[in-house]
Amino acid sequence: MRTFEKNSLNSEIAEVSRLLRLAGPKDVFTRIGLERRLKELTTQQDEDPGNHFQSRVTFKGSPVVGSYGISASFGAKAMVAFSDAVSAVGASLRGVLAARGPLPDRPDFEMLITGTAVGSFGFELESRNRELVEGGAVSEAVERAQILLEAASQEEDDALAEAVVDLDRRAIATVRAFAELLHQHGALCTVSTVHKTFSFSNSLEVVRSVARLEDANILEDEQTLSGILIGVLPVTRTLEFRLPNSEVIRGKVDRSVGELETVHEALHKRSTVRVRTTQVGDGKTKYLFVGKPEVQDNGVDLLDHQ
Repeated sequence: MRTFEKNSLNSEIAEVSRLLRLAGPKDVFTRIGLERRLKELTTQQDEDPGNHFQSRVTFKGSPVVGSYGISASFGAKAMVAFSDAVSAVGASLRGVLAARGPLPDRPDFEMLITGTAVGSFGFELESRNRELVEGGAVSEAVERAQILLEAASQEEDDALAEAVVDLDRRAIATVRAFAELLHQHGALCTVSTVHKTFSFSNSLEVVRSVARLEDANILEDEQTLSGILIGVLPVTRTLEFRLPNSEVIRGKVDRSVGELETVHEALHKRSTVRVRTTQVGDGKTKYLFVGKPEVQDNGVDLLDHQ
């Protein structure tokens, strides 16, 4: 159910409830009619599936005339760019994003414009594929795009590295393209969901985002490390790995690796593992495990030799 439909339904329920309170003892037929209508409204409210992911993207700046309208040219380009960013981020999180070609699984991340947003001019969006909402496909992609824009708009290098560590370069580039479009047209945006709202406060933050999302600002490398697996959290897909110098690194496991049920078999054993490192500016190195630990030394359990 769309936001304005929910608001209309809630308003009617409140009005019918008010009229019921005013109805006198002798207003039998009026009361019956109002009670029947209230039951219909509350049933409609209860039956609302509520599993369509909803978000809102609003704009202000040069292309926008208050809450009255928006440049058709800019509005169309901005929504295409935002849709591309969400689709690319979602595909990247699934591990199916290629360097070139059409964005994979795009229908899974498609959203419908269901209305105009109140306040600064913008649009209400709703996920088209209801079956995929419970799995977080669309909602996670939008939230990660929000996190990436927010981290890029600030000056904290570690936060940006954390936001991009498990995203493909192409996904980052599409989010940058959205920010660059805003900059080119002198616009700001706000992206809102039930759980999170991100807004560019000023044009400086937009310019900063464009610059910080440049390929040259995000240093990546892939290498194989030797050490000992000391911790596994399958639900959050996080590993802890101790290097020979006793340093402990932590990081998420890329979804392309697959399920982690058998990873615990490598616990406390000498092993090697492939990781992708990400560093932004002078920030700390962030790790993404892009392979499962492979046990070395014939699987000797180090705990048995301590």
